[in-house]
Amino acid sequence: MATKRTKRRAVLTALPKRIEKVQADASKAINRGYKATLQLLPPTSRKVVRDLGSQLDGAASELRARGRKVLRGVERRSEQVAEQVEAAVAGAERRSERAVRNLERESAKWLEAFETGARKVLSAVTERLDIASAHDVAALSRRVANLERKIPARKRAA
Repeated sequence: MATKRTKRRAVLTALPKRIEKVQADASKAINRGYKATLQLLPPTSRKVVRDLGSQLDGAASELRARGRKVLRGVERRSEQVAEQVEAAVAGAERRSERAVRNLERESAKWLEAFETGARKVLSAVTERLDIASAHDVAALSRRVANLERKIPARKRAA
């Protein structure tokens, strides 16, 4: 298996060189055919064909230059669009963070208001129902503990 991979790699690395050679050979053959065809033409037609060829070369170079210019413009515009998208994303993030902070602040206010209302209602209910507070229960437990300590002393005295 390793030899097949090495052969493939060798073929793939040699491929660009082969393509260049084929292109060079084809270019030479086209040039030979072009020159042979020009030799068959009368001198005036030969001059017209050469002028047409030079015009085509000029047009091709002009089109290449225009293409490069358009490509640069597109690249610049894409960079501008990317910057605008990044700015929009950053703005959206800032707005969402601000909204989250506002939401947290408002929820804290509502929670505090709810807790305050609940405290008021519960204190009113405990006062009306005469429910002992934690302080009252603690005082009562201390009193019971004192009384329990006194009971064994009274039994001994009796």
